Amino acid sequence: MLAGINAPKANMKTLKSRRAMLDTLMRHLDMVRLSAGITAALLIGCTGLISGDEGGGGGNTSPQAAIALQKFTTDAYPIFSTVCATCHVGMEPKFLAAAPTISDPVATMRATLLGFDPAVVNLEAPESSRVLTKGAHSGPALNAIQSAALLGWLQAEKDAAGAAATTVIITTDKITPLLCTGGIAGDIAGCTTGDASHCCPINVVTLDSAGMPGAEVDFVAQPLSSDLYMSDIYVKASSAGVYMAHPLFVSWPVTGDPIPDTIDRFFAVKLNLAATTAAVSCPGPSCDHIGAGAAAFVGFPPQNRLSITFKVLEASHPDTTVPVASAGCGTLGFASFLSAVKPDIQPCATMCHGGSNAGAKNAMDLSGLASTTNNNTCLQVRAHVNFQTVAQSGVLLAPQAGQDAAHPFKLAAGSTPTIADFQTKLNTWISVEASEQ
Repeated sequence: MLAGINAPKANMKTLKSRRAMLDTLMRHLDMVRLSAGITAALLIGCTGLISGDEGGGGGNTSPQAAIALQKFTTDAYPIFSTVCATCHVGMEPKFLAAAPTISDPVATMRATLLGFDPAVVNLEAPESSRVLTKGAHSGPALNAIQSAALLGWLQAEKDAAGAAATTVIITTDKITPLLCTGGIAGDIAGCTTGDASHCCPINVVTLDSAGMPGAEVDFVAQPLSSDLYMSDIYVKASSAGVYMAHPLFVSWPVTGDPIPDTIDRFFAVKLNLAATTAAVSCPGPSCDHIGAGAAAFVGFPPQNRLSITFKVLEASHPDTTVPVASAGCGTLGFASFLSAVKPDIQPCATMCHGGSNAGAKNAMDLSGLASTTNNNTCLQVRAHVNFQTVAQSGVLLAPQAGQDAAHPFKLAAGSTPTIADFQTKLNTWISVEASEQ
């Protein structure tokens, strides 16, 4: 792997928001490299990305903030109060519940929405906000007019945040990913002999330059035509532990603009991993997945270098409960997976993904499909679902003729199952799984 480019201290910059950081990325400016000491100094008291207007307009009098408040009052509040409040004021998730320090009901709702954890709004990529992408669940889906109104408000909030806040970019060095062509993760016996069936290196992105010496992000990278599939994405803590929020993967071409993850899929991720001086076991209290632990990055050419930026990267928080490692799909989602998906995806397990093709198994491990209790198999399939644009999910497109040339097996109108039946069954499960997010 290649070491990252050392950006001189003179090039360190603060930016007005993480969205501004992405805009700067698109103007191909250098990322900021923070040493451990500098990071510690800059992060003292840092609690998040947006500062200034915490309670619905009290401390921020910028024109952008006034527009955001007006759009919430006239466009968003009527929708939330009539369509969503019946459930989400008193039932989980309570992202519309009253904030006791604010008496104005409009400001109360806005403050609760903007500060809710786990996040339901994403001001860095408003179109990916959970309040927009949830779809039909126990409540109704938004119609096109309602979605447009909420998106307009969120975009105004993004502008207000950019005008009011400054943030420090926390980033890793760039690496050139080592690509897995076959075998299980960590099998590199064939990498130097030309045996592609035994070449599956684990990439290690150290977090030293981002201020957490000894900690790292590990992953396996596989080429998918012109895109990149990453699996086994783990964060490993060091003697200081790791508290991490909102990792963003960025692809760096040799020339031209850097490419941030366009759907910002990990914006709601927070990890608090225990400190350790022993060998790290994954998953465990000092190691856990980022998100589902796997993702297909469309538009990330496999030959590009990669880096990761973070909203927060600190030592573990002793006053915060260390989370349990990811356990798989939701209860209802797993039940739907067993009934709707398992029968039709069984041929995939038998032919390739159950272990007969090591590369396929590494990409999506279906070796546990026979179990009725192991829902990590469901999680493996779930990692190939794009919940922002379900029709673009890799698990739906890979077996479809004319899609994903890197996936050799295709279903057709006369196969068993047919491609239409396969996609219908998976969509049934995806809708249930989405309702549990």
